[in-house]
Amino acid sequence: IKRFKMKDISTVILAAGKSSRFNHTKSKIFQDLGGLTIIDHVYRIAKKISGENIIFVCNEDNLKELKVRFPKANFSIQKKQLGTADAISSAKNLLKNTNVLILFGDVPLITIQSLKNLIKDFYKNKSIGSMIAFKTNKPHGYGRLKVSKNKIISVIEELNTTRKEKEINLCNSGVILCSSKLLFQNIHKIDNKNIKKEKYLPDIFSIFNKIKKNFTFIICLEEEMLGINKISDLLILDKIFQDKLKDKLISAGVIIYQPNTIRLSHDTVIKKGSIIEPFVVIKNGVKIKENVIIKSHTILEGCVIDTNSSVGPSARIRPNTSIGKSVKIGNFVEIKNSNIGHKTSISHLSYVGDTKIGQNVNIGAGTITCNYNGKKKNKTFIADNVFVGSNCSLVAPIRIGKNSTIGAGSVITKNIPENCLAI
Repeated sequence: IKRFKMKDISTVILAAGKSSRFNHTKSKIFQDLGGLTIIDHVYRIAKKISGENIIFVCNEDNLKELKVRFPKANFSIQKKQLGTADAISSAKNLLKNTNVLILFGDVPLITIQSLKNLIKDFYKNKSIGSMIAFKTNKPHGYGRLKVSKNKIISVIEELNTTRKEKEINLCNSGVILCSSKLLFQNIHKIDNKNIKKEKYLPDIFSIFNKIKKNFTFIICLEEEMLGINKISDLLILDKIFQDKLKDKLISAGVIIYQPNTIRLSHDTVIKKGSIIEPFVVIKNGVKIKENVIIKSHTILEGCVIDTNSSVGPSARIRPNTSIGKSVKIGNFVEIKNSNIGHKTSISHLSYVGDTKIGQNVNIGAGTITCNYNGKKKNKTFIADNVFVGSNCSLVAPIRIGKNSTIGAGSVITKNIPENCLAI
């Protein structure tokens, strides 16, 4: 592993499937998993191994979107679905004389540690290739490994297994690292004499075994190798991914009540001492500091919440919002693109948009910042120690000076100086 350099390994991501079994209007590789698409998860792990040396094998339907998402990657189109060996062959001209790592666009839970173990095995054993295998109590549908010690003799596809071979619980993940030179010297030997008339890449193992070229393997957890064919598979992966995120936070000192009702994002940060009540949804870009309580049915996205604050229940905090220390955001409050100062209270039934609020401010129930005039969004500035009564409309652009009071039911259309009462 010490000899490993990014330039030594190119990663090929197989993403040419039509998602016909997924039965959705959007390809399975573009479905969401914790705030990232499935294919984003795979690309991010590939980038840690190969840097920019990444090749997507895709179909014409998803080429455009993949190019938008990953402008620095290379692309090869598999025009017909003729099997995984054909998919790899289509990328031959893009692969220089390096080693090649093969990943799958619908297998997003593989970890960097497993890939490091694969690379270590590859270099340690001086083999022409190494594969990630896994053991399972339910091997049906997977290719079975025939091995001799740590060497692979062959992989038998489910359709071709005998009754005895069906009992083998050591299975092929399809994730391999090998010499691209030797791979392409032998991949043409794979035939399509099977029910689907496709060329299966796992047939390469028996070919290498016959010419006495060693292919070794390591073992990882089955859940890392779970792929997506149907919507039900996505839901299984989603639960595993969410459970991992929540377990990590709980171990770090965050209380999450009824964690099965909570949704987190891949980049969620919550500090020790905070509490998350049931039915909370946390989307991308949320950072919650120490001793914060997020109450039930609250939705957070793209915001920072400072220490000792409380949000909810049933609040919505939208992107580009910063909430200070010891702030109270109550039920049915929506905040967007705003900064809320320390010790400020917006306790219920209010909308705050494109606003900067100072410290120790009270925003009464039913108050709305009228930030949109039909053409553009305008700003509201509320200084320290302002008291805004219930059911007020603050028509932006507007400034409310320090220590001022706004009477209940007021529609404020002019700037209010400091130390004033406005009605």
